Amino acid sequence: MLRSGRVLLASGVLMGAATLFAACSSGGSSIAVPSDPVLAQGQQIYTQNCASCHGQKGGGGIGTKLAGLVEKKYPNIADQEAVIANGRSSMPKFGSRLSAAEINAVARYERESLGVE
Repeated sequence: MLRSGRVLLASGVLMGAATLFAACSSGGSSIAVPSDPVLAQGQQIYTQNCASCHGQKGGGGIGTKLAGLVEKKYPNIADQEAVIANGRSSMPKFGSRLSAAEINAVARYERESLGVE
């Protein structure tokens, strides 16, 4: 009986440590997945293809800041989608890697979720 209590306690401590480690290794704050399925798809595409340059939350880095600025820079979403598809300057083209629906999803995610509190 005493041994099973120790095993249970050790398991709880290990699970807590693993959870804490996972939170720390992801920067300490996770980004909530949007409830809209198109925005959730856009978030996944953004994370896989854009975040390394534009930042996980769109704050910039190697690439320009997107959070809170995309709609101002591209009032027409089609113009933003064209930049994603065709690239610009040092930004690569994604038109051959992503479908039109995927490009629309990531453009919507950048417009509707990044920089929105």
